[in-house]
Amino acid sequence: MGKLNIVSGNILYYLKNMDALVNSANEYMLSGSGVCGAIYKAAGKEELEKYCKDNFSSNMKTNEIRITPGFDLEIDIIHIYCPKAYQTKEPITELVNSYSELLFSAANNGYKNIISVSLGTGVHGYKHEDVVGPVLGLVKHYLELPNTEKVNFTLVLPSDELRDLYLHHKPLTYEEFRKLPNEEKGIKYVELSPEDKLKVRLTM
Repeated sequence: MGKLNIVSGNILYYLKNMDALVNSANEYMLSGSGVCGAIYKAAGKEELEKYCKDNFSSNMKTNEIRITPGFDLEIDIIHIYCPKAYQTKEPITELVNSYSELLFSAANNGYKNIISVSLGTGVHGYKHEDVVGPVLGLVKHYLELPNTEKVNFTLVLPSDELRDLYLHHKPLTYEEFRKLPNEEKGIKYVELSPEDKLKVRLTM
Protein backbone atom coordinates (compact mmCIF):
# COMPACT_ATOMS: atom_id res chain seq x y z
CA MET A 1 0.00 0.00 0.00
CA GLY A 2 1.33 3.42 -0.95
CA LYS A 3 1.04 6.63 1.05
CA LEU A 4 -0.48 9.99 0.12
CA ASN A 5 1.19 13.13 1.48
CA ILE A 6 -0.39 16.56 1.06
CA VAL A 7 1.77 19.66 1.59
CA SER A 8 1.90 23.29 0.49
CA GLY A 9 4.55 25.59 -0.92
CA ASN A 10 7.24 25.36 -3.59
CA ILE A 11 7.46 21.86 -5.06
CA LEU A 12 11.22 22.24 -5.55
CA TYR A 13 11.68 22.38 -1.75
CA TYR A 14 10.34 18.83 -1.32
CA LEU A 15 12.55 16.83 -3.68
CA LYS A 16 14.65 15.07 -1.03
CA ASN A 17 14.12 11.29 -1.14
CA MET A 18 11.96 11.58 -4.28
CA ASP A 19 12.48 9.36 -7.33
CA ALA A 20 10.58 11.48 -9.84
CA LEU A 21 9.04 14.92 -10.18
CA VAL A 22 5.84 15.41 -12.18
CA ASN A 23 5.72 18.30 -14.64
CA SER A 24 2.37 19.45 -15.94
CA ALA A 25 3.79 20.07 -19.39
CA ASN A 26 2.67 22.05 -22.40
CA GLU A 27 2.18 20.09 -25.59
CA TYR A 28 5.50 21.29 -27.03
CA MET A 29 7.59 20.16 -24.03
CA LEU A 30 9.09 23.62 -23.74
CA SER A 31 9.71 25.70 -20.65
CA GLY A 32 6.43 27.37 -19.76
CA SER A 33 5.13 29.72 -17.12
CA GLY A 34 4.57 29.01 -13.45
CA VAL A 35 5.73 25.68 -12.03
CA CYS A 36 6.62 24.26 -15.45
CA GLY A 37 9.02 27.13 -16.07
CA ALA A 38 10.50 26.79 -12.58
CA ILE A 39 11.14 23.06 -13.13
CA TYR A 40 12.86 23.66 -16.46
CA LYS A 41 15.00 26.42 -14.95
CA ALA A 42 16.02 24.27 -11.99
CA ALA A 43 16.79 21.29 -14.23
CA GLY A 44 18.75 23.37 -16.72
CA LYS A 45 16.45 24.82 -19.34
CA GLU A 46 18.69 24.53 -22.40
CA GLU A 47 19.77 20.96 -21.66
CA LEU A 48 16.24 19.76 -20.89
CA GLU A 49 14.68 21.44 -23.93
CA LYS A 50 17.41 20.01 -26.16
CA TYR A 51 16.79 16.52 -24.79
CA CYS A 52 13.05 16.86 -25.47
CA LYS A 53 13.67 18.13 -29.00
CA ASP A 54 16.17 15.35 -29.76
CA ASN A 55 14.08 12.52 -28.37
CA PHE A 56 10.47 13.43 -29.19
CA SER A 57 9.42 14.38 -32.71
CA SER A 58 5.73 15.15 -32.15
CA ASN A 59 3.64 17.25 -29.79
CA MET A 60 2.16 15.60 -26.71
CA LYS A 61 -1.40 14.31 -26.77
CA THR A 62 -3.83 14.79 -23.90
CA ASN A 63 -2.89 12.58 -20.93
CA GLU A 64 0.24 11.34 -22.69
CA ILE A 65 3.21 10.74 -20.42
CA ARG A 66 6.88 11.15 -21.35
CA ILE A 67 9.83 10.67 -19.02
CA THR A 68 13.10 12.60 -19.20
CA PRO A 69 16.18 13.00 -17.03
CA GLY A 70 16.01 15.86 -14.56
CA PHE A 71 19.63 16.90 -15.18
CA ASP A 72 20.54 19.40 -12.43
CA LEU A 73 17.57 18.22 -10.33
CA GLU A 74 19.16 14.75 -10.19
CA ILE A 75 15.80 12.96 -10.34
CA ASP A 76 13.69 12.02 -13.35
CA ILE A 77 10.86 14.20 -14.61
CA ILE A 78 7.51 12.66 -15.54
CA HIS A 79 5.88 15.00 -18.06
CA ILE A 80 2.12 14.81 -18.58
CA TYR A 81 0.00 16.97 -20.85
CA CYS A 82 -3.25 17.47 -18.95
CA PRO A 83 -6.66 18.23 -20.46
CA LYS A 84 -7.99 21.75 -20.55
CA ALA A 85 -11.27 22.11 -18.68
CA TYR A 86 -12.78 24.33 -21.38
CA GLN A 87 -11.90 22.01 -24.28
CA THR A 88 -13.54 18.73 -23.23
CA LYS A 89 -17.11 17.54 -22.70
CA GLU A 90 -16.21 15.62 -19.52
CA PRO A 91 -13.47 17.71 -17.90
CA ILE A 92 -13.50 16.04 -14.47
CA THR A 93 -13.35 12.55 -15.94
CA GLU A 94 -10.46 13.56 -18.20
CA LEU A 95 -8.52 15.05 -15.30
CA VAL A 96 -9.06 12.01 -13.09
CA ASN A 97 -7.73 9.95 -15.98
CA SER A 98 -4.58 12.10 -15.83
CA TYR A 99 -3.92 10.95 -12.27
CA SER A 100 -4.69 7.35 -13.18
CA GLU A 101 -2.23 7.41 -16.08
CA LEU A 102 0.37 9.11 -13.89
CA LEU A 103 0.17 6.57 -11.05
CA PHE A 104 0.18 3.50 -13.29
CA SER A 105 3.10 4.91 -15.30
CA ALA A 106 5.09 5.68 -12.16
CA ALA A 107 4.58 2.14 -10.85
CA ASN A 108 5.38 0.55 -14.20
CA ASN A 109 8.65 2.49 -14.36
CA GLY A 110 9.68 1.45 -10.86
CA TYR A 111 9.32 4.79 -9.08
CA LYS A 112 8.57 4.51 -5.37
CA ASN A 113 8.24 8.18 -4.38
CA ILE A 114 6.81 10.75 -6.77
CA ILE A 115 5.83 14.36 -6.23
CA SER A 116 3.41 16.54 -8.19
CA VAL A 117 1.54 19.79 -8.09
CA SER A 118 -2.23 19.68 -8.49
CA LEU A 119 -2.72 18.88 -12.17
CA GLY A 120 -4.86 21.13 -14.35
CA THR A 121 -5.67 23.76 -11.72
CA GLY A 122 -3.52 26.47 -13.28
CA VAL A 123 -3.97 27.82 -16.79
CA HIS A 124 -5.91 24.70 -17.82
CA GLY A 125 -8.90 26.06 -15.95
CA TYR A 126 -9.88 23.50 -13.29
CA LYS A 127 -11.05 24.70 -9.87
CA HIS A 128 -9.77 23.01 -6.73
CA GLU A 129 -13.20 22.79 -5.16
CA ASP A 130 -14.47 20.89 -8.22
CA VAL A 131 -11.61 18.38 -8.44
CA VAL A 132 -10.67 17.69 -4.82
CA GLY A 133 -13.26 14.92 -4.33
CA PRO A 134 -12.72 12.88 -7.48
CA VAL A 135 -8.93 13.34 -7.44
CA LEU A 136 -8.53 12.22 -3.83
CA GLY A 137 -10.94 9.37 -4.46
CA LEU A 138 -8.87 8.14 -7.38
CA VAL A 139 -5.49 8.51 -5.66
CA LYS A 140 -6.56 6.87 -2.40
CA HIS A 141 -8.24 3.96 -4.16
CA TYR A 142 -5.16 3.40 -6.29
CA LEU A 143 -2.79 3.45 -3.32
CA GLU A 144 -4.93 0.86 -1.54
CA LEU A 145 -4.92 -1.64 -4.41
CA PRO A 146 -3.36 -4.90 -3.19
CA ASN A 147 -1.88 -5.98 -6.52
CA THR A 148 -0.13 -2.82 -7.69
CA GLU A 149 3.42 -1.69 -7.07
CA LYS A 150 3.73 0.56 -4.05
CA VAL A 151 3.95 4.26 -4.95
CA ASN A 152 4.14 7.03 -2.38
CA PHE A 153 2.52 10.16 -3.83
CA THR A 154 3.16 13.68 -2.55
CA LEU A 155 0.74 16.36 -3.72
CA VAL A 156 1.91 19.97 -3.41
CA LEU A 157 -0.71 22.73 -3.19
CA PRO A 158 0.11 26.41 -3.74
CA SER A 159 -1.21 27.65 -0.36
CA ASP A 160 -1.96 26.47 3.18
CA GLU A 161 -5.66 27.19 2.57
CA LEU A 162 -5.80 24.82 -0.40
CA ARG A 163 -3.72 22.23 1.45
CA ASP A 164 -6.31 22.28 4.22
CA LEU A 165 -9.12 21.91 1.65
CA TYR A 166 -7.53 18.65 0.47
CA LEU A 167 -6.55 17.43 3.94
CA HIS A 168 -10.03 17.87 5.39
CA HIS A 169 -11.94 16.49 2.44
CA LYS A 170 -13.30 13.00 3.03
CA PRO A 171 -14.13 11.20 -0.23
CA LEU A 172 -17.02 8.78 -0.14
CA THR A 173 -16.41 5.08 -0.44
CA TYR A 174 -18.41 3.24 -3.08
CA GLU A 175 -20.65 1.73 -0.40
CA GLU A 176 -21.30 5.17 1.07
CA PHE A 177 -22.07 6.49 -2.40
CA ARG A 178 -24.64 3.76 -3.01
CA LYS A 179 -26.51 4.69 0.16
CA LEU A 180 -26.93 8.33 -0.83
CA PRO A 181 -30.36 9.52 -2.04
CA ASN A 182 -30.30 9.96 -5.81
CA GLU A 183 -30.68 13.72 -5.53
CA GLU A 184 -27.41 13.88 -3.54
CA LYS A 185 -25.27 11.79 -5.87
CA GLY A 186 -23.06 14.51 -7.21
CA ILE A 187 -19.90 12.71 -6.06
CA LYS A 188 -17.57 10.84 -8.39
CA TYR A 189 -16.28 7.45 -7.40
CA VAL A 190 -13.80 4.86 -8.61
CA GLU A 191 -14.22 1.09 -8.86
CA LEU A 192 -12.07 -1.74 -10.17
CA SER A 193 -12.62 -3.43 -13.50
CA PRO A 194 -12.09 -7.20 -13.82
CA GLU A 195 -8.57 -6.51 -15.13
CA ASP A 196 -7.77 -4.46 -12.01
CA LYS A 197 -7.59 -1.28 -14.04
CA LEU A 198 -9.16 1.86 -12.65
CA LYS A 199 -12.50 2.63 -14.23
CA VAL A 200 -13.84 6.11 -13.60
CA ARG A 201 -17.59 6.43 -13.26
CA LEU A 202 -19.23 9.84 -13.31
CA THR A 203 -22.67 10.34 -11.81
CA MET A 204 -24.29 13.72 -12.10
